[in-house]
Amino acid sequence: MALSLSYYAKNLFASSYGQNRPAFFIWHPKGTPSSEKKLLFKIDFFILTYGCLAYFTKWLDQSNLSNAYVSGMREDLAMLGTEFNLAQTCFAVGQILGPIPANLLLTWVPPRFLLPGLELVWGILTIATYAVTNVNQTNPKGGWYQLYPIRFIVGFLEGSCFVGIQYVLGSWYKRTELGKRAAIFACAAYVGTMISGYLQSAVLASLDGKNGISAWRWVFIIDGIITIVIAAYGVVFFPDTPYSTKAFYLSAEDKARCIERLVEDGREETSNFTWDLFLRSVKSWQLYVLTVLWMFWNTTVGKVANTVMQLYLKNDPDHGWTLYEVNNIPTAINGWNIVMVLLLNIYVDTTGRRMAAVMLNLAILLFGTICLVVWQIPLGLRVAAYMCAGLDGPLSPIYYSWANLLTGGDSQVRALTLAIMNSWGGAVSAVMQQFLYPVTDAPAFGKGFKASLGFVGGMCVWVVLVRALELRAEHGKTKRLDGAEAQWGAAAAEETVVVPIAQKGLR
Repeated sequence: MALSLSYYAKNLFASSYGQNRPAFFIWHPKGTPSSEKKLLFKIDFFILTYGCLAYFTKWLDQSNLSNAYVSGMREDLAMLGTEFNLAQTCFAVGQILGPIPANLLLTWVPPRFLLPGLELVWGILTIATYAVTNVNQTNPKGGWYQLYPIRFIVGFLEGSCFVGIQYVLGSWYKRTELGKRAAIFACAAYVGTMISGYLQSAVLASLDGKNGISAWRWVFIIDGIITIVIAAYGVVFFPDTPYSTKAFYLSAEDKARCIERLVEDGREETSNFTWDLFLRSVKSWQLYVLTVLWMFWNTTVGKVANTVMQLYLKNDPDHGWTLYEVNNIPTAINGWNIVMVLLLNIYVDTTGRRMAAVMLNLAILLFGTICLVVWQIPLGLRVAAYMCAGLDGPLSPIYYSWANLLTGGDSQVRALTLAIMNSWGGAVSAVMQQFLYPVTDAPAFGKGFKASLGFVGGMCVWVVLVRALELRAEHGKTKRLDGAEAQWGAAAAEETVVVPIAQKGLR
């Protein structure tokens, strides 16, 4: 029987924990035994250290091209036209194509070999970028288009990082634990973006010209070395998944308990590959609604917030912003995102009220984007508008944690869904930045801000649909469990009646 509208309205903002909602907690629910805390500490330390460091290097190696471009690469390689944009496009195409095969391989190849292995290769290619001598033509000695294929392959390999770590996080943690771990992981992106700029400044000051190598080339060398070291750390310490882990720091009891925890959370998974994977995936509503949800997320001003604020400050005729201020004031958006990512995801883990956190975040996005569309507003409100319109960070771990929970039970479908979400979202983001946020529209970005406002409004509607489908699925699961319990109870009652009669006849 179809559920009534009143049922959906009553439960839209309800806790996903139902009657089992724990008391408020920050890291461990009240009553967690010390043995469980020790186990979680080991899991947290090794998963999060590698996951955050790998994601940090991903953004370090992603941001270094733009930093190199404004630090001498443009002049040295005669990148005087659209060569930089083409190199960025090659990287973006690689990132769109890379996640799906990488995440499917994760269900066959141990993550501690696959993810660090791919990171090792992109680290080597990052170092190789320092030797690039041409961009748009072959060199006289039979060279080739060097920068474009390198950036494509680096992007393809880096595409494994975000969705791969998200898949592993979803393999280890309960629903009361997953959000805050995903939030900490997401914060590494903001740190990597900031560090890349600071690293470029440090190299310019200390290594420019050393051993005949320009500063922009040194950045690729240093970034690549950092990446390789972290990849080596991952091979040794990353624990794979609970069903296949061979981590030396987990005892046999620890490994058994890790699987028990997932069973207790109602998320025991099958992981055997079968060729009907794609059929199972296309039949699941989760694949479609979650992919569209992630596509909406990739249309916010947050994807370009730092850039559009920089361009506003640079083109502001009423205030003489210095170059230092132009580059550093927008980093406040990153700090604001980090704070809210942690706060909202801790709230979701503690209360189970995911929709309340999502709608609060969407309200902030709407406010900031509306102000930017209006445009003619005071300076203080404009700064607040950039901060609010750029607050897309908390939704990333919330949505991916949600996806991990909604697709739990089939690791292959979960891996494929997470990867397709990321690929389609990346494609939408690339189109948005190319056609709706061209630098020629700076600083007002009339098309971009209006489009983002419309898409944020669409996301408000779509997230309600996702929640409604979740409620319907939970209701159906509850009815099936109740039916199974009723059948079991009837069978048990029949057995208790039959046995005594049979025994009486024997006497």
